[in-house]
Amino acid sequence: MTLRSISEVPLPDQETIDLVRQSCVDIPEGSTRLARSFYDNLFAMVPEVRGMFSADIKPQQQRMADALLSVVRHLDSPDEVARYLQRLGLQHRRELGVLPEHYPHVGRALVRAVSETSPTWSSSMSSAWVLVYQWVTANMLAGAELAAASPTAPRRAH
Repeated sequence: MTLRSISEVPLPDQETIDLVRQSCVDIPEGSTRLARSFYDNLFAMVPEVRGMFSADIKPQQQRMADALLSVVRHLDSPDEVARYLQRLGLQHRRELGVLPEHYPHVGRALVRAVSETSPTWSSSMSSAWVLVYQWVTANMLAGAELAAASPTAPRRAH
């Protein structure tokens, strides 16, 4: 996945958003199934990022699951979601030391996790997730740029 700036990544069209939502339709509110799969994949792909998180990953899994499903559900309010993602990007940079080069790994782990947990998975859903993830990433990186402009030492908050 290529990192692109916020000015280069439009919000995906409604058909793309609908495919992403369809892939999550069987994930009940509060479920961490997708997040567990995501972190398993991420840590298998990039073991060195495991140290960015506390030993007990369960609270982080819940936060990630809630945030991801909320973003997917609210893509019809892109300005609101973009502001949230920018704050999240700022937080991830300041508190965890997340760098731009981490985002492609996260994207691959996320697409793999959705493919493993969605009973309706298809190649078109994979493409849809890549497009939505690029938009999410562009917004998070825009927020992270604020942290980079006024750096503070990363601290492990999760």
